[in-house]
Amino acid sequence: MISIKTTRELIAHNIIYFRHQAKWSQEKLAEKMQSSPAYVSQLENAKRNVTSDFLDKIAYTFNIEPFELLKDRAIIKCKRINQKK
Repeated sequence: MISIKTTRELIAHNIIYFRHQAKWSQEKLAEKMQSSPAYVSQLENAKRNVTSDFLDKIAYTFNIEPFELLKDRAIIKCKRINQKK
């Protein structure tokens, strides 16, 4: 398992995890959540604190239960997925 220090870092890692599972770029995820790529980047880098309402929105976008964003998971080595043109 990974060694996460804060809940914010755990959520950030899980956003990356599920984005990779969906094979979405940050831009695609932002589009689906009606947000900006910059905001997604800040979430994934644990630079923004996320509200419980936005956690629900993220979970809905990934079609998962919100608690899935709090599970300890294996580390994703490559965070980048290129946009599909």
